[in-house]
Parts: sequence; structure tokens; C-alpha cells
Amino acid sequence: MITGIAELLKVARRGGYAVPAFNVDNLESVMGVLEACKDYPAIVQTIPRTLSYGGVGSYAAMIKSLYNGNADIAIHLDHGGSLDICKSCLVAGYTSIMIDGSALPFDDNVKLTSEAVELAHSFGADVEAELGGIGGKEESSAQIRYTDPEEARLFVKLTGVDALAIGVGSAHGIYKGEPHIDIDRIRDIASVTDVPLVLHGASGLSNEVLTDCIRAGIAKINFATELRQAFTRGLKEGLKLMPDAYDPKQYLPYAVEQVKQVALSKIKVCAGGAFNP
Repeated sequence: MITGIAELLKVARRGGYAVPAFNVDNLESVMGVLEACKDYPAIVQTIPRTLSYGGVGSYAAMIKSLYNGNADIAIHLDHGGSLDICKSCLVAGYTSIMIDGSALPFDDNVKLTSEAVELAHSFGADVEAELGGIGGKEESSAQIRYTDPEEARLFVKLTGVDALAIGVGSAHGIYKGEPHIDIDRIRDIASVTDVPLVLHGASGLSNEVLTDCIRAGIAKINFATELRQAFTRGLKEGLKLMPDAYDPKQYLPYAVEQVKQVALSKIKVCAGGAFNP
């Protein structure tokens, strides 16, 4: 079933596992991700820049049309920067949205997030918000800012948000050095909030670190860069094997397979080894 993120993540938090959230960019990445998550709950998400490239309605339609699995999935907007993009996605059939007011002062972030919660809930959809800062450039130039546990508790209480992305040392894109993820901070925030916590910037983190994050209280983990790398790797492989091919349907399946394999590997980590496709 296609559903929102709230119940998926609540069940994951209670069960001590995480739900992977996979950023998709085109038909082939959607195909690869959906093939991987037939039997494990997952979140399929897009950033606004992707929607500008392919059209807001295109991605929800592709995901709904191609989904044929046994496990629940959500269709999610990642890093929505305005109520307008959130509403466009909700109208298009997204089952949840992320409103990212993390660059704003605390009170302004509360106001924007509260408005997004009211909007999304009127559509029967769920809301993820962000407090603190996740480094890198996934729709943001924000630097890493660690989330304060007490501010997180207050933010959740004031906004009624369904999930909270927190700043604990992760960054979007490719890590240039060894990242330090503050596991104790995750644990502290989880102890004072009753909503599922989200880790952004997971591509490049070791399986051991991801497992520690899940044990500390993370229920949703975002993956983007490694999927894009997988698509590009598969595309190059297909073109190398068939240099004279001009029909994309001949070489693009290699990209689909690479995306699928990376997604499967992330599902195994999120499941704590309990998933055997």
C-alpha cells in the first residue's frame, strides 16, 4: 500500500529498525528502487530541483504506476523550501512532505512548520521538518549545526510535526573526510521527543555508524548520492558493453540494476540484517 511516513516510522522506531528513504531522479532510478523495496517498507522521495527538471506530477505518477510490492511505501517531498512546493506535491498525490525551515530562526521555523503541518494534514498527509543543520548542498548551503535536545522537544510540541530531521554531524553529498556522527546526541533527542527521528546525508557513512544511529533512535535514513553514483556507473557500464547501441532500452537496464543493488544493500542495513531478498 502507498501510505504516509508517520505510521511507517512509528512502527520502525518501536521495532528498533529504520525505513530507508531513497531519492529518485528519473524513470530508471524509480524502477531500481521499487524493484528493491518490494518486500520491505521504504520511502521514495524527490527534491525540488528534481521536480523542476521532470515536473511535479511525473514522479508521483511513475511511482504509483510502477509500484507492485508487498510492503508499504510512501511518496515524499525531500527538503521542501516553501508552502507552495509542498502544496503542489500534495495535490499531485504525495503522501508526505518535508518542510525545511532549518535556516530560519527558531520561531520562524516553528511558524513555517506549523503552517505546513496544517496544510499537509488537511490532505491526510504527513510532515517531516528539520531543526539544526545538515551540511552539504541538497537544496541547501547550510553548514552542520547540531540540534539541541531541549529545542527539539519544544519544536515538536509547538508544531505537531510527524518526524524530525536532526543535525548530528552528517552532510549531503560526498564526504571529504571522516565524518563524526554524534550518537549520544541522537540518543538524547530520542529520549525527550515522541516523534521518529531522521538522518540525512547517510551516503558514505559506514554500515556500523548507520547501525549505531538506528540503535540510538533514528527511524528514517536518507540515501541520495550513492544512488546517483550507481545510476551513472550502470549507464557507463551499459554504454561500454554496447558502444554501438542507440536504443536507450538496451543500456539503461544496467543503470536500473545498479540502483537496485545499492538500494538492497541499504535496506539490509536498515533492517539490521533481518532482510534477505
